[in-house]
Amino acid sequence: MSRTKGKKPTQHQKAEPAAAVDVAVDAADSGDAQAAGAKKGKLIRPRGKRGGVKHRKGGAAQNTAIQKAALKESRKAKTNAGADQDGGASVDGSAAPVPPAEHAEKIAKFHTLLKQLEQATTAEEKEQIQSGLDSLGGLAQYQAWSLTGSAKAGQTPTSKWCMEALNTVYQHDRNQPKFRVLDVGAITGTAYNKYRWVDATSIDLHPQGENVQKYSFFDFPVPTKDDEKFNMVALSLVINFVGDVRKRGEMLRHVHKYLPTAEGVPGFCFLVLPLSCLTNSRYMNQSHLRAILSSLGFDVLKQSDSAKLSRWLLQAKPLAERTAAAEASENPAASADWDGTAFKKRDINPGTNRNNFAIVVDPKPE
Repeated sequence: MSRTKGKKPTQHQKAEPAAAVDVAVDAADSGDAQAAGAKKGKLIRPRGKRGGVKHRKGGAAQNTAIQKAALKESRKAKTNAGADQDGGASVDGSAAPVPPAEHAEKIAKFHTLLKQLEQATTAEEKEQIQSGLDSLGGLAQYQAWSLTGSAKAGQTPTSKWCMEALNTVYQHDRNQPKFRVLDVGAITGTAYNKYRWVDATSIDLHPQGENVQKYSFFDFPVPTKDDEKFNMVALSLVINFVGDVRKRGEMLRHVHKYLPTAEGVPGFCFLVLPLSCLTNSRYMNQSHLRAILSSLGFDVLKQSDSAKLSRWLLQAKPLAERTAAAEASENPAASADWDGTAFKKRDINPGTNRNNFAIVVDPKPE
């Protein structure tokens, strides 16, 4: 078998390694052909030296290293270019992935600021902390990084999980109007595009898509007619971004305003939280969340945890059942979207290394 000794890279090659990027792909593609041709030649060894790879001085190895590095950079450049052409979107329209260490660091900064926002006591402190959150990109960027991290871990996109879970409990009649979804915190508004039977209305405080309307969930107009309401409200990585623990409970109550109330017409809610909000919080766990959801008029149909996210498919209880629960309550503030049970901030999992995520359902007196 013929072996050829690699040439030692010149000073010009060392000084300009970037030039190898332009030829690396071609060199890699033609490598097999060159190797095939070399096999036909006669074995030639330099006088006094052996021709094996292990006896080479390193010139060929350096050339190979340069080509491999150049090929890697070339592929990386193509990947980045493709991401730019696609608008930098990833799973569910999230932003392009960032390096794992940087990704984890940014998420940690968000969580730290959110924790500080919960503990802030003055309007000035809250405004300053909110400015810090906005400087990191706000809710849209937080969602993008969270979803990107899930995608990189090989997890199912949240909208896909939602649709698969929904199909196990509900079959939409394709002869009827499309299944209407209000996607809150939608970022680019592409999460449900591939489902032809779904008509998604996307809202976000910082829209990044032309079909996304700029609204806060609390400010979005409430439909007056039942047939104009939505079949499902999606709250994916939204509630945990709200700094006020009472507002989180109010947001879940607010969902009912957009769901149909007619008998026999189901209304769903899709809820996604970071898993750590339920597994590493002082004030929350899954059983506590289930109790809160039941008090707020929701049944849990499907629930699944991935490595980073906790996903919940909920269905609003029938209006008659919710109304009866409110009437039976001793709390005068009870209503069709809350049975009057108060959930305050209390220690459930004490510990020094836990987060402070909580949901409070205890409306302040008017």
